[in-house]
Amino acid sequence: MAARIDDLMVLGQNISKTDLAKYLRDREAVLPRDFGGLGDGAANDRAAIQACFDRAAADGKFAVVPPGTWNVDAGVTLGGGARGLIMQGVIQYTGAANAPATVLTLGDGGTTRNGEKLYLNLQVTRQIQSDWLSEADIGILARNLDSSLLDLRLVSGFTIGLRTLGDGRGFEDTTLILGRILNNRFGLDAHCGTATAWNTSIRYYGGHFACATGINPTLDRFGVRFSRQAGAYNNHNRHIFDGPNFELRQLDPNVAIPFLNETSGTAIIARGMRMEACSPLAARHTGAATDCEYEVAWAQTYVIGIDYTATATRAGNGVFNRHRAPASRLTRLLANIPNLRAAAFRHSNTEIGVEGACIIATSTTTETAMAALSWNGLDGIAATGRGLLLNANRGVAFVVQTTHAKEFALAHWLVGGADGGRLCVRCFDGAGTVRENQPQDVLASGTTMQWDTASKSWQAGAVMQDSSLNRRQTVRLGAGVAFAQIGIIGFDGQIELEALRLYGLPEDAPAILYGCPSLPAGTRTLALETSWDLPSLGPGATANVDVTVPGARRGDFADASLDTSSIAFVLDCHVWSNNSVRVTARNVSASTVDLAAAPLAVQVVKRRVP
Repeated sequence: MAARIDDLMVLGQNISKTDLAKYLRDREAVLPRDFGGLGDGAANDRAAIQACFDRAAADGKFAVVPPGTWNVDAGVTLGGGARGLIMQGVIQYTGAANAPATVLTLGDGGTTRNGEKLYLNLQVTRQIQSDWLSEADIGILARNLDSSLLDLRLVSGFTIGLRTLGDGRGFEDTTLILGRILNNRFGLDAHCGTATAWNTSIRYYGGHFACATGINPTLDRFGVRFSRQAGAYNNHNRHIFDGPNFELRQLDPNVAIPFLNETSGTAIIARGMRMEACSPLAARHTGAATDCEYEVAWAQTYVIGIDYTATATRAGNGVFNRHRAPASRLTRLLANIPNLRAAAFRHSNTEIGVEGACIIATSTTTETAMAALSWNGLDGIAATGRGLLLNANRGVAFVVQTTHAKEFALAHWLVGGADGGRLCVRCFDGAGTVRENQPQDVLASGTTMQWDTASKSWQAGAVMQDSSLNRRQTVRLGAGVAFAQIGIIGFDGQIELEALRLYGLPEDAPAILYGCPSLPAGTRTLALETSWDLPSLGPGATANVDVTVPGARRGDFADASLDTSSIAFVLDCHVWSNNSVRVTARNVSASTVDLAAAPLAVQVVKRRVP
């Protein structure tokens, strides 16, 4: 009768131990079943797995864990002599929640280099969820890998899911493909154990770092940690993560942060991160880490930062939030009013304007010219202790030349960080005539723009608020738009606006129009030059001339100068009527003075709002 031992067919019921040993040595892979392992989810297979691993390391072969659940009551180690490990089944640790173990160790420690290794489809779980109280509780420990590939499919339930360790030498130049990393306090821990070790130049692809609701809810949790033993090497550098996904289940009072950097590591770069149910922090830095970049592709907020603890000694790191905040790539600051209250002036006794921007209105208008729709000041605006209170149909906007530049980002701040306000855009052609309801003239990132016929403007379909993730807005203008007003209006009610900024692409530097003859809005200072031929003036005599200065209002400061070398007279100047400045020349000499015509300059300055 024939008997089968894996792939070996022999005649008779018995096979000698010598023949079996030779067969196992000649085969490329060694399996736990060769040593009595069952993989049935009930038996303790630790001894069989360790015997398999020892044989693979001794003979320079692959260890293969076949399909099934392979229970172990303590850790197993695959030494660096093995070519690698291929897992089709799961190694499951059966210890209690408070019984820590390092379940699967790969490679030799000390100063041994474990190079050119291949670890595929690694799967290690805990039968009972860890209490996370001991850092000796580790699912997979990979030591001193160099120029190797580690493919992790699943590690679940430990204090530390996967630890990469530079022990007496480095863990370096290795690629990790990450799968599901579940219910671990530290999903991945890049660690150095000694002063002669290092952990550097590692590439990571993917990774779903997640915690289920109710898992140790009072304890903080992190997706990736960079750490070291006391006195060990501290400069973990060039770790590149592509597309990691973090779903860490932040529930007060815990924090749930994708990255924790306890080292002086540099160039930790994460691209395309997804953050769900996390704290609004991409990373926490407790040491001297610099030059780290975290790019967030999706999150549940756009206010994402880095937490520098009291022990942090370096900054110089950045978060680039792509989700609902494409302004992160619009890095050229084009226009900036960081304090509208300080920039406010009285255009008249009842009207307020802002230096550097125009005042806009959304009331019904028949005007079509850009200058006529850009006011230097309007009523319906009141100064408060910190900002400007705008009525619902009032707003503040930047006027931009958009012949070539087409993409902008508008950021605004209401006093106290309140929600409110809506994006408002008016488009004009090259002649400065308003473009009315032209398709594709205006697109926005966080809202649908709606045409308002009465005011000839595009207005956001929703209020700007954090809960809708639309406080920040990118604006894309159509090819036919040569000029545009881009700003904020009250719309739903009064808003107390404190700051307004406009950004553009780095390659663009469009003009911001204000305070110029074609658009005199947004300026406190009005100027005009003319010629004045003074009549002959006897001692003490005076002469007047009225000069038209558009926008001048009673109460404005006024000054004048005459381009002459004579010191025989003085000039007085005041705004006596809207748009009209009276200049008075008085002869202060003892002789009659008769000057030739000379250039007269008149300047009007608006009052600050007290």
